[in-house]
Amino acid sequence: MKQFIPAIKYLLLFVIGITLLVLAFKGQDVYQLIADLKKADYKWVFASLVACFIAHIIRVIRWRAMITSLGHGTPSLLNAFYAVMIGYMANVAFPRMGEVSRCGVINKTDNIPIVKLIGTVIVERIVDLLMLAIVLALGIMLQFDLLSDFLYKNVLIKLNGSAGNLTILIFATLILILAIGFLYLLLKKKKLGIRNRIYKFFLDVKSGILSVKDLENKGGFVLSSIFIWFLYGLSTYFCFFALDSTSGLGGLASLSVLVFSSLGMIVPVQGGIGAFHYMVSEGLVVYDIPKSEGLAYALLIHSSQTLLVLFAGAISVILLMLKSSKPSQNGKA
Repeated sequence: MKQFIPAIKYLLLFVIGITLLVLAFKGQDVYQLIADLKKADYKWVFASLVACFIAHIIRVIRWRAMITSLGHGTPSLLNAFYAVMIGYMANVAFPRMGEVSRCGVINKTDNIPIVKLIGTVIVERIVDLLMLAIVLALGIMLQFDLLSDFLYKNVLIKLNGSAGNLTILIFATLILILAIGFLYLLLKKKKLGIRNRIYKFFLDVKSGILSVKDLENKGGFVLSSIFIWFLYGLSTYFCFFALDSTSGLGGLASLSVLVFSSLGMIVPVQGGIGAFHYMVSEGLVVYDIPKSEGLAYALLIHSSQTLLVLFAGAISVILLMLKSSKPSQNGKA
């Protein structure tokens, strides 16, 4: 039965994503949506993808610098690129699986401890959350009347009332049960060495997290983090021009949509499906963009970026397999 639990979990998340997608498109004219997508100016979609791809490259370079600071060697730029793109591709199918997948790739190609690599990915996620918080704060400060009302109605208000209280209570109870179970394992399994292994695991993760303090170019790390999110915003902005209905939106609107889309991607469903479309389309209503046009925009940018990730990830898998097969052909494996 245990072997089916992961499959059930991912299936459940997939169902949640599809449900959110259905809710987002409920009551919309599908034929009109298709017509809007056919009329889209795809050169701006391409420009949007270029900005997004450059952001991925900078993320690869930043992660590579973090791995170097671990003291276990430096993976080649290509290996790091393959790992990141394979990780993105894995996230499309299995939420949060990509973080482990890319660490596994570098572990296989460069023999760097996977647990320490996980620590560097944790740092990346913390930095991303900090950047999202900064972007959110900037958006609210610059467009307080618009965004504060939207976030209250679509995020905060969802936690109000008996249903919200029950959700929080269930979540807190699960956390408590997990914590108690974890302590039980620590106390009762000393003879099996489980406590020591867990302790070593957390030490390795900690060393990965603290690797950021050993970076040679800390300023470059900060600037690259800012530039990654600037490019995400630029990608959002470029895609506005692909549709007539959104072509009049400016830089502040792209800042807001970046927040909406990021909040949608945080939801642990495959590739942000459903949640992304709902948040972006609802957010664009704030700028007097009809729901159907907002969905067209959300579908355009999400689909194009997902296809980019799938294509780059698939190519990375193929090239990595070809690369790893060469030694065996030469009798060196």
